[in-house]
Amino acid sequence: GLWTRTEALIRQKTQLPSLSQAASTFQLARHRMSDPPETKETALWKAATYLIFPLLLGLIATINMPEAQEVKRARIEGGSAPEKQAGETSFVNYMDASKNYDAARDPLGCDIILGAMAMSPVNQSLQDQHLLDAGCGTGNYVAKIVDKVGAVSMQDFSEGMLEKAKLKFKGNSKVKAIDQGDCCSLAYPDNTFHAVMSNQVVQHIETDESRPNRLHLKKSSEEAFRVLKPGGVYIISTRSKEPAYDHLYWYSVLAPKAVKAMSERVPSREECVASLEAAGFEISQCVCPKYKSIMNPTHYYDPRGVFSEAWRRGESWWSLVSPEELASLQGAVKEMIDNGTADAWIKERDLLRTAAGQVLFVVGTKPLSS
Repeated sequence: GLWTRTEALIRQKTQLPSLSQAASTFQLARHRMSDPPETKETALWKAATYLIFPLLLGLIATINMPEAQEVKRARIEGGSAPEKQAGETSFVNYMDASKNYDAARDPLGCDIILGAMAMSPVNQSLQDQHLLDAGCGTGNYVAKIVDKVGAVSMQDFSEGMLEKAKLKFKGNSKVKAIDQGDCCSLAYPDNTFHAVMSNQVVQHIETDESRPNRLHLKKSSEEAFRVLKPGGVYIISTRSKEPAYDHLYWYSVLAPKAVKAMSERVPSREECVASLEAAGFEISQCVCPKYKSIMNPTHYYDPRGVFSEAWRRGESWWSLVSPEELASLQGAVKEMIDNGTADAWIKERDLLRTAAGQVLFVVGTKPLSS
């Protein structure tokens, strides 16, 4: 009952032997010291007195540890850690997601990002501009852009993502820093960068408490405004919900509960624009490109992928699919594979994405007078 579950939880958290083993050890030690013999029941209670109460305290500390830890920085140049981590979310296990992220994703919109930088009022060539990637992930956007700009700094919340990024850009002189931190509390001085990009980040930064008013979207916009030089540009991208979120992936219509949950997490076009404007930006572009998917086509169009946990790690939407809904989705896909209709069905569903676009880009410019 409760005792067994408590024992199992303590063993899981502490990697210590069971209470029965502890009691036997306690008995043996008493016997070797020539003390009067004790029953196993008495020894069990003494083991609980000497072991369980400290273990419970340790268990509490283990559970609360992530909230108490300071955010470590993985900076190439060195530096101190930010004291506070706002916008933390348990929405996705990013350590797991990092393992298959590059295989699943295609960095859509690099032309939009570079175009916004080239046309910005800072009046600097791309090779003279310093770009911050706030929420860099494994660095798949930076990999496409780094050779075209002067310098890049990178920041992400996830250690797993940053480990991949550090391996990818080891020895690259243009990558000035790879930091662990929060886009709601950027660890950089005012007026540092010519451009800031934040790709597929803003849908992940809210908590249940902050989401109704998009408080972290607003705060991250304010931070981007602060670290940008006057005339610099802030480029954000997120999933588009226009006209409906279930149009974004061929499989999403098969899990309507997850679609509803994800749609609530993703900010609308109006919320993105309002947050940037409230931070002081002038909106220069707001577009949903239709020419390409954000998912790697070789990966994305494989109907058998839905049965692979590694395949599903490449898209955060799957973290909202319940076991019951996943089983139903997989059953529907298996039936289509078995009867030979899967490829045609995927092609038909994908027409909805190509008609409306999958990703929303919003570009804000910091006024020269700021």
